[in-house]
Amino acid sequence: MRVLKLSLLLTGLSLCSLLQAEIYQWRDANGNLHFGDRPPEEQQVDVVTPRVNAAAKSLEVTVHHQDFTLPDGLHDKTLAAIEHIYERYRKDFGLDLHGTAEVNLYLFTRQADFQQWMNDRIGSSNPNYAGVFIPASNEVAVWRWSKEDDDVAQTILHESSHVLLHQLSPASPVWLHEGLAQYFQTLKVQDNGRVVVSALPDAERRIQHWIDNQQLITMRQYLSLDDQAWRKMAHELNAIPYTVAWGTTAFLMSKPVGRSTLRQMLQDLEKTDRRPTLQRIGHLYPGGLSRMEYDFFSWAQKGMQPQWY
Repeated sequence: MRVLKLSLLLTGLSLCSLLQAEIYQWRDANGNLHFGDRPPEEQQVDVVTPRVNAAAKSLEVTVHHQDFTLPDGLHDKTLAAIEHIYERYRKDFGLDLHGTAEVNLYLFTRQADFQQWMNDRIGSSNPNYAGVFIPASNEVAVWRWSKEDDDVAQTILHESSHVLLHQLSPASPVWLHEGLAQYFQTLKVQDNGRVVVSALPDAERRIQHWIDNQQLITMRQYLSLDDQAWRKMAHELNAIPYTVAWGTTAFLMSKPVGRSTLRQMLQDLEKTDRRPTLQRIGHLYPGGLSRMEYDFFSWAQKGMQPQWY
């Protein structure tokens, strides 16, 4: 989920408890948009249930509701970027499905419609959310929360990355889930077809500030956090879990040995369904945790350079 309050990309509890039934959308007499599996009688409704198709494609991106279109070609490039994120998961990490991966998009202009969609789906909403993902149905909902088109596009990519990784590696530790979502949210498809991923300026500045003030958490400390401890810090609006999730992931993605480490971690998860231990991560990274700590610190001091694919 993307939270507006801190300009951080906060993913809270997974929204998994959905009934597998037909889902309808309709507007009431006051013009409010509703979603649910029990539409009112004598009311015009549209069926918007995500459909799981035979694996004719490796990825299916479907827009089920669209109130806005990002201008100047950004909309199509954002949808194309979702496909590139999926390709990175497949090529860099060797993750795949025995079927079709899905991203089911709902794009709202009004925050009220976005919140109603959440209420209809899970029974609650949050005014600070810019986007959410529901792994049980591979759904992503985003509202046009910013006047900056790139901000909205990044929210779409952030939540789509979550949905894709949940399908490909549902047991991934929360720091990696969030780090990859933040990393890939800046992915852009250029006019020549090349793909570039850039830094998150706020996170980059925050890490540099912590370095300057000798406040940066060590890799050993950070990677020792279990999911419960990570979420507790996040729900207390602590900037460390999200910022360092981006930094750790962006650092590992910046070099072949880092991508190889992530690949093996995710492959281990696919085979054993167990969280990678600190000892295992140290074994995977050439030179161990001490070398990883040194390399991360050096990378953070220099700042993230754009990465081309």
